[in-house]
Amino acid sequence: MRKFAWVLGTILLASVLVVVGCAAPAATPPATTKPAEQPKVTSVQGTIEDVNISKSTVVVETPAGPKPFTVTPSTSLTLNGQACTLAQLDELQASGQDFDCTVVYDEEGTVLALNVYKITPSAAVKGTISDVNIKDSTVTVKTASGDKVYDVDPETGLLIGGVACSLELINALLDAGGDLSCTVIYSVDDKGTALFVDIASPPNIIAGVGTVESVDVEKSTVTLTTDKGERTFVVNAKTGEFLNGEVCSLADIDAANELGATLGACQVLYYTDKDGKLLYIDISQSAP
Repeated sequence: MRKFAWVLGTILLASVLVVVGCAAPAATPPATTKPAEQPKVTSVQGTIEDVNISKSTVVVETPAGPKPFTVTPSTSLTLNGQACTLAQLDELQASGQDFDCTVVYDEEGTVLALNVYKITPSAAVKGTISDVNIKDSTVTVKTASGDKVYDVDPETGLLIGGVACSLELINALLDAGGDLSCTVIYSVDDKGTALFVDIASPPNIIAGVGTVESVDVEKSTVTLTTDKGERTFVVNAKTGEFLNGEVCSLADIDAANELGATLGACQVLYYTDKDGKLLYIDISQSAP
């Protein structure tokens, strides 16, 4: 029995030696290789002019002229954010509707993605703004066919005398009795969202620019340095006040000035009425 155990132990020891001898050598770190360069990707925007299913191509009218693109089975196709097929795009294009699109392709011309968006038809109306609702973000325009209410969203272009403005400024000028004649371009759909509200320069309301010289919270005044010298304005509850695009108070402006926010180096847009009363002041801490 002892001999058998000795023989068995010898066999097991030999097996271990064989296994150890056959074990794979320790792994050596792989040689450092330069990562493959990623293909350059380009995008272009335009309007779809033609869809050809048999050739799997689309022709896009780009700023540089019409350009054909080949669509492959790996191309991501979307319509208004939803997956679609080339056949669907062909049917829609044949209906005569207009579609904008973004084409993403690599340096070899392979189309990686084709994102298509329906162009919302628009219309225009002329009138006079009679009401602004800041809370609901709407403007009411008095037109020849009656009052019309338009939604204003973050994408709406708001202009006064060709200069971009805010809904709050329009409201302040309206409260001041300004004659806000305008042209509204709006979407022809169930929302009727205003795409652009272009207001002519209101008569008897004067725009100016300057920098903050000083603020007196007790007296409710702000002194600006303008091209006509220093001007001190009284700020009251009806004055539209903005700092960095946010509604603020005279105390907020004073605090920013006291903290060394260099308001004196920032451009201030302000509006006054014909008597020089301050209607609106908008301060940006992004130096021009």
